[in-house]
Amino acid sequence: MSLLNKLRMLDAQAARPAPATPVPAKALYHGSSSVPLSTFCDRRHATPEVLASAFGLPQAPRLGPEDVLFLDTETTGLSGGVGTVAFLVGLGYFTPQGFTVEQFLMHDYPQEPELLSRVSAILRRYPALCTFNGRTFDVPLLEARLTMNRLPRQCFPPLHLDVLFPSRRLWKLRLKSCTLGNLEERLLHISREDDLPGAQVPALYFQYLKDGDFAPLERVLEHNRQDIVSLAQLFYFLCYQVNRPEAIAHGEDLLSLARAMEKRGYLPKAMKCYRLCAKGATRAPAYNALAQNAKRQGNVQAAVRLYQAMARRGDDPVEAYEALAKLYEHRLSDPGQALHYTRQALLLLSEPGLFRSEAVQNRQIALQYRYARLRRRLSSAPKR
Repeated sequence: MSLLNKLRMLDAQAARPAPATPVPAKALYHGSSSVPLSTFCDRRHATPEVLASAFGLPQAPRLGPEDVLFLDTETTGLSGGVGTVAFLVGLGYFTPQGFTVEQFLMHDYPQEPELLSRVSAILRRYPALCTFNGRTFDVPLLEARLTMNRLPRQCFPPLHLDVLFPSRRLWKLRLKSCTLGNLEERLLHISREDDLPGAQVPALYFQYLKDGDFAPLERVLEHNRQDIVSLAQLFYFLCYQVNRPEAIAHGEDLLSLARAMEKRGYLPKAMKCYRLCAKGATRAPAYNALAQNAKRQGNVQAAVRLYQAMARRGDDPVEAYEALAKLYEHRLSDPGQALHYTRQALLLLSEPGLFRSEAVQNRQIALQYRYARLRRRLSSAPKR
């Protein structure tokens, strides 16, 4: 290179403008809002007995409203995975003045350690955590991100109350869909206006990383805030329903609660719920459950009366006749009466209008075997 060209290059470098002062990064977003206590139902129903029976806890501590922290996250993906990050974490808790919602949002990925540290500090202050599907999504995701950022994972409260699972046990029979949005609309009568669908949340955050326009994220923040408020409302409404089954208006919910309590071993409450829903469309399964419990308790005559009432009213009469046949054959040693009830069940199953499913056919075959066995037993018995 000639000396003239070298001088030209030096002149060009000197003419370049000095680099601009780097723009300081935005601080981690931290927002706070408050909801009045009148928004929530009576919080005294969250007793240790209710928490143990509703959430399947072997032993539940006594928790005041100020002991429970409510958590919900907004993430860059809805299916989890290694690359999924919780860019927004919302936390809700009760104070004597009201219900406070704190939200932490990172403007970019380098702020993730700070976000996790701030959230961890709050998590450590509470003995109980309440989420909606957090046991399988939110908490494992946060634990993974803490590990990735070399932060301690031992920040979560020792007791985790996931509202999704008891909600399904209590309301799925009637409502079918147990998403938080459907539960808050059908049970809490909350109708969100211009709510952001959860599936659109990741795309809005990625768009913000590109253009820096924070306005669309305001909808994400409002969506997250309402999720946390609804979660707290649903938690205490669930406790109220479990503690006061006589206040439940729908028979399907009472039947579901009875089955859940029976499965967990809370028989007095289960029997109370069965008696409360022994009417309308839930009368047949309620009577059947009461009869089975009477049979297990050794009260055969009570079971017989319940099954006879089912048959008389036409509430699942095949089930009632078959159960009566078994009771008279094995418990009351009356094969003649057992044969009579077996015949009644077979007559109902042979009606031409009945749908001939495989289950019906198998049941008919089993009753035919019972009928033939009872006939042989009666024919071989010595005549008096």
